[in-house]
Amino acid sequence: MSRDGSVARDTMLGLMKTCRKLALPFWQYLGDRIGLEGQAIPPLATHVAAKA
Repeated sequence: MSRDGSVARDTMLGLMKTCRKLALPFWQYLGDRIGLEGQAIPPLATHVAAKA
């Protein structure tokens, strides 16, 4: 696997784990962030701050 591929995988896995901890649907969150139709979800930092 290339260095870029490893970084991309690690980033996605970290995001998936964070969404799981915050009880957010990962694919819905990802779709919202890249502009797909659906319910708008606030930026992840907002959720993290609310849990702290």
